[in-house]
Amino acid sequence: MTADQQDADAASVEDVATTFRLAVMAERHPALRRAEARARLRLAAAIQAMDEAGSVPGRHDLGEQAAVELASQRYSRALADLVRGETGPTATPEAAVV
Repeated sequence: MTADQQDADAASVEDVATTFRLAVMAERHPALRRAEARARLRLAAAIQAMDEAGSVPGRHDLGEQAAVELASQRYSRALADLVRGETGPTATPEAAVV
């Protein structure tokens, strides 16, 4: 077995463990799962808006880029909350809504 194959096998084991963790935590914490899903949707919408703004000649998309960065940070927090199964001090406001 080559080093690349060993790395791939280790990554596969980690992926399976992470997938299992996410599934379990989503089942145990539906409010956190909903908050993560909303944050992911908002990130996707921000990316779409940035792409649309960037396709207009002469239009700068700095505002949209900032919105993507903010949405990305919020999604990261929501995902971390879900993985941990708790809302931390920097938890997303959506996570508190049941």
